[in-house]
Amino acid sequence: MRINLTKKDIINSAYMRIGFSKNISENILDDLLHILSDNLIKNEKVKISNFGTFQIKSKGSRIGRNPKTKEEKLITARRVISFKASNEFKKYINSDRKI
Repeated sequence: MRINLTKKDIINSAYMRIGFSKNISENILDDLLHILSDNLIKNEKVKISNFGTFQIKSKGSRIGRNPKTKEEKLITARRVISFKASNEFKKYINSDRKI
């Protein structure tokens, strides 16, 4: 049983469902990911209807500890990607749908 869905799997799925060539399906996926990335880099929210919202959040620096050695270390400030699923998507995931 496969655990991860890869880019190649998404391209093949689009190819089978929509009927575009694998080349065109790959270009569409690449363009979609590029648009998503560009907007996140500009600090803009990306909302996809009935799916969810991606956004960048800033985390301040803090002190972290190694649980084994109790050694403290400074974790630097950084930006992280946050995803919040829409209510429709949550309902779909939790429904008794057949896969």
